[in-house]
Amino acid sequence: MYYRFSGVTQRLVGAAASAAYSPQKADGLPVHLKRGVPDRLLYRTTMALTIGGTIYCLVALYMASQPRNQK
Repeated sequence: MYYRFSGVTQRLVGAAASAAYSPQKADGLPVHLKRGVPDRLLYRTTMALTIGGTIYCLVALYMASQPRNQK
């Protein structure tokens, strides 16, 4: 008997040998986008937070590099 991981029930279920040994379909999509809309939403949110954090760090570094005005 062969087993594979079920994405719906999060448990092992019985499967055919071909499904157990190659669980991913060869459809040309990257692994992190295989499950559709939820994966795309998580990917885009992660990219937006990464780009936003990078811009924030660059602005903070620029402000820290400027001398303060002394009165």
